Amino acid sequence: MLKKGVLVFVAIFIILAGYVVYKINYCRLYLRGVDSKEFNYVDGVAYLKGDSKPYNGVAYSTVCGGECGIWCASLHWRAEFKDGLYHGNFDAPLAGVSDGNWFSPGDKTDTYVYQNGVRIK
Repeated sequence: MLKKGVLVFVAIFIILAGYVVYKINYCRLYLRGVDSKEFNYVDGVAYLKGDSKPYNGVAYSTVCGGECGIWCASLHWRAEFKDGLYHGNFDAPLAGVSDGNWFSPGDKTDTYVYQNGVRIK
């Protein structure tokens, strides 16, 4: 009987550990890019601090300024940039972008689509 209990405990532990590893890796993939605190905006165009070229890539705004959650950061938004402007998907909480609203990677979000800084969807 004891062996069966130990086996069940080990199986549950392995499943939970696998889930934790999955969530951490999913978070890292979702958050590849830079925190928006690394930006300077000039005439509405995003530049990385210290860089003279407009930003290209993914950026996000975290609730607490970094990875502070158990699994991952809580986000105000995540967006794709091209030439310093929103270009591609912009993920936002279902309740809208504001200091009081946030989401975690994997949550259902509103996804807007931008082209050269203009929202098209």
